[in-house]
Amino acid sequence: MDEFYEIEEPATGPADPEAGVRHALDALDGLDDLPPAEHVARFEAVHDALRAHLSGDA
Repeated sequence: MDEFYEIEEPATGPADPEAGVRHALDALDGLDDLPPAEHVARFEAVHDALRAHLSGDA
């Protein structure tokens, strides 16, 4: 099953600069419980969220 994993954006901006990073990395919780075939989509979603946060787009 190719399910796209989407990271939900917080309703308001993070209170501190590291909150966005922590929020993005939270998506890796439970990765061990997923089949390896689903890991790529999860990593890509985290990568996109981190890139957006670090560039100021999030």
